Amino acid sequence: MEAQIVAALEICDYQQVTRLLKQWHVKEPANPSLRLYAAQLQEKTNRFEAAEKNYLKLLKQTPSGKLMGQARAGLQRVQKQQAAKVAAALEQARTSTGGKEPAILAIASPPKSQQQQVIQAIAKVFNLDAYTARQKVPSVGFRLYRTGTWGDISYYRKALAQAQVPTLSAKISDIKALQTFQICYFEALTPQPTVICKSSDGQLGKITFDWAETSQRVIGQLPIFEQVVDLGPWGKTKHKEQVQDYAQVVDFHLPQRQIVLRLCDRLYKYQQGIAIATQLEINSRILWNQMLANISASTPSPQHAEFTRFGKGALEFISLLPVIAPNLDIDRRAPSNWDVAFHLYSSLCYLNAAESWQS
Repeated sequence: MEAQIVAALEICDYQQVTRLLKQWHVKEPANPSLRLYAAQLQEKTNRFEAAEKNYLKLLKQTPSGKLMGQARAGLQRVQKQQAAKVAAALEQARTSTGGKEPAILAIASPPKSQQQQVIQAIAKVFNLDAYTARQKVPSVGFRLYRTGTWGDISYYRKALAQAQVPTLSAKISDIKALQTFQICYFEALTPQPTVICKSSDGQLGKITFDWAETSQRVIGQLPIFEQVVDLGPWGKTKHKEQVQDYAQVVDFHLPQRQIVLRLCDRLYKYQQGIAIATQLEINSRILWNQMLANISASTPSPQHAEFTRFGKGALEFISLLPVIAPNLDIDRRAPSNWDVAFHLYSSLCYLNAAESWQS
């Protein structure tokens, strides 16, 4: 029967091979040669993943040197075919419309029941070992994983989606095109909020909307760094940069208007617009907290508040991207990539709002 299978494989009579394998399996289900010829059949019919699994299992199970040699040769052929297939798909994606534009890819936290499946998929798609792949999977929120051309990013996102890995992606041009307005102050909170706001080019305007238009709220804390003097070895003074405080930022996404309204505790004009508290002597942090409490009572929109973890990982990628203006006029000694990181985080939430990563 083995000779018949070999002959049928040589003339590409795959139906005959399938019949013979089934008959052989009934008589000798434990014969390791069965797995070899099943893998060869899968290889010849372009079922490369299934063939790869069978070749790998055969390498682990068989004591036969001859079978191991055939399995190893088959595995090399399959992996070469898979690499060529990936290269061709990437090249096609790169030549598509917008395929050469810079873009970013983030991986979202999967349900615990799917975590191992996601780790294995990431390892396979990016050719990583299991330990390294595990480090790429966030426990909450999402993590910026890769920068590249839109062709590459869209290919990898599709490959990950087929393996049920939740992801987010965006072109940098779409992030830059997203209109973001700084809220200077509220003229009204209810029944319809009205804000005096500033565009990215510094022009003031007024926007009235319904809280029901707010699809998402995105919350972040941005560290404020200051130069401090510290004692070093042998009592010598040294200057270093240290986090002294945090700027509180909340973005409101209004997708029907295709805008984002950005509220920041350090930029809000508490002495203008609505009265937030009745006390005359009260600090800005209390006023901020009271205003957020009033807003939360008005809008039930979903909230994303896992920025800090995202921001720490995103910092290493920002220098690889085109310049992105975060539209945050926080008074700093020097520009901070934390502001850009928040803008990326909020933009990914906005541009991927309808995707399955939220579930």
